Amino acid sequence: MPPSIDRRSFIAMAAAVAIPLPRGNRLSFDVFRNGSKVGEQHLRFIDAGDMLTVDNHVELKVGLLAIPLFRYTAHIVEHWRDEQFVSATSAIDDNGTPHQLFVERQTSGVVIQGNRTPRYVAAANALPLTYWNKAMLNGPMINMQTGHTDTPTIAKIGWFKLPALPGGTVTAQQYKLTGPIRLSVYYDQKNIWSGLAFDHKGHITYKPVLG
Repeated sequence: MPPSIDRRSFIAMAAAVAIPLPRGNRLSFDVFRNGSKVGEQHLRFIDAGDMLTVDNHVELKVGLLAIPLFRYTAHIVEHWRDEQFVSATSAIDDNGTPHQLFVERQTSGVVIQGNRTPRYVAAANALPLTYWNKAMLNGPMINMQTGHTDTPTIAKIGWFKLPALPGGTVTAQQYKLTGPIRLSVYYDQKNIWSGLAFDHKGHITYKPVLG
């Protein structure tokens, strides 16, 4: 007979696989480029029993004085059931260039297709590169703009106190991704996404907005 599992062990096992949700089921970040604010990102988590929907909005604008030089907007929606990824869609405007992507887990793997991405099947454990779920570090990551799937090298660096808004700090662990994806992503003690940093036409940082 298989060994019995006591209640405490069962709860610990369940907690290990549960998707952590932020307080108030919302996450917000201010986005900075070379120290100047250029936009915001807001995520809303709709928890309906065994179904979880993540509604993710990004809006960035870079300008010179009052003249806008670059605009970027993204709306990404993910669906999860029983802690497992089901599907995701994205609608992105990259400075006037539209990108749409549809991602769905099927029996053959994760099917990816879009207006600029021919249909293909990625590995079954591929997840959207949307940062909020630390589980994305465990396998291939799906770029929700290009549709490309990459598996970077990941190094666990250590714990840092990150500046938060409107004040204070958040203690979070840094994971440094190198190779085809180059960035640093941060998660707090409860595995809640807490920061992001990368270089793209300048140094980009995400600061969490508390409250």
